[in-house]
Amino acid sequence: MSKIVGMNRRTFIRNAGVTALAGAAGTVATVSSTASAQSSSSIPKLAGGRYDFDTPYNRVGTNCSRWDSPALKYGDGVFKYGMGVASIDFECAPCITEALAERVAHHNWGYLSTTEPLRDGIVKWNGERHGVDLDPASITLSDGVYPGIIAALRSFVPIGNKVLMNSPVYSGFYSMARAARVEAVDSQLRYVNGRYEIDWDDLESKMTADVRAMLVCNPQNPTGNVWTKDELLRIGRLCLEHNIVVLADEIHSDVIRAGHKYVPFGSLPDAAVVNNSVSFNAISKTFNLAGMKNAYYYSKNPRLLAQVNQFHRAELSTLGVVANEAAYHHGGEWFDQANAYMDDNHTFVENYIKEHMPNVGYTRNEGTFMTFLNFSKVLDAIGAEEMAKAHGKDTAEAYFQDWLTEKSGVYLNPGTIYGAGGEGHMRMNIASSRRVLQEVLDAMAAAVRNV
Repeated sequence: MSKIVGMNRRTFIRNAGVTALAGAAGTVATVSSTASAQSSSSIPKLAGGRYDFDTPYNRVGTNCSRWDSPALKYGDGVFKYGMGVASIDFECAPCITEALAERVAHHNWGYLSTTEPLRDGIVKWNGERHGVDLDPASITLSDGVYPGIIAALRSFVPIGNKVLMNSPVYSGFYSMARAARVEAVDSQLRYVNGRYEIDWDDLESKMTADVRAMLVCNPQNPTGNVWTKDELLRIGRLCLEHNIVVLADEIHSDVIRAGHKYVPFGSLPDAAVVNNSVSFNAISKTFNLAGMKNAYYYSKNPRLLAQVNQFHRAELSTLGVVANEAAYHHGGEWFDQANAYMDDNHTFVENYIKEHMPNVGYTRNEGTFMTFLNFSKVLDAIGAEEMAKAHGKDTAEAYFQDWLTEKSGVYLNPGTIYGAGGEGHMRMNIASSRRVLQEVLDAMAAAVRNV
């Protein structure tokens, strides 16, 4: 169990940039403070040119959604671990901070003259890593996937009509639908032999005349599915048959586990299917650049692209462009190492849960740095349904979020916010130092083991 004895866990995270626990015996070693460094060249490289992802990076007290927002909801000292919000805890790739520092040294913030290096980076990244050949003219830059998808919904779905999606799915899809004044329709995934599968009969039954678009999440958040070429082709052909435009959200596309392959919707071997789609992406998950407000969408059908563009306007920032350009052109090595580390984190979490939390169900992720844990047995054991009603909570999972935070300090996302099929589940972020994960899992196990 925990090697961090007699130390407040939130204090451990706060101080981890200055001291870190090392060795099986839990001895303390002093390391350079990355939290106070101005240049990301402070990220140590270990033997063999490896980046150090084991030393926790301090994000507490930096107006960080993942680590500072939950603390506002609970009494002092109750909340300790922010394991909900989908952001990476690692200090960013050195090339990004170095590029930003160079730009900040120039003390003028007028209009940008060009975004061509950014567009070139998008084309190169997609071609070399994912095998999709993009025409730069087919790409529209955006300040986020949200505004792009909302523009597409406004373009293709008349107010009051419907957008279809497989659930459990990213909670933001529902807020996008509300913003576009359209109705979200769930086709619930089936859990078959340890994997979430599409219920094809149910999906097609939901393709009614008032469904005008389908949101495809690939990789699927929160279930972790990386949809295969055959699965995507079947979705695409059904949508064609029913006059439904495919909107493919592929923001987690780089975070793929060993043994699985991300297939861009725009690369499918059926021109009619591809020409009935618009794809949305960013490297905000890849490099933890959400705050830099930079994304893009593309379509190989100029007519569809023009329809979306008429409802869209990007408001790019200079620093966002600089950061993303640097990541696309120079960040590949850092990300490859980070992705391998996160893959190992998934394995670590899987093994820990199976050994120490037998009353919690685990599904093996194929992609993303989230995991969708089944706490149904624990919820039943603590009477979460009845307690939710007594405490004025909308769902048992919302009550359990508070219960787990108060018992362990660990804050997770309730599964019900991801639509039909999320009942009994909680979403957990695994993109942290393995030392943090050890602490988190120890705390959770102590809370749920004997209920």
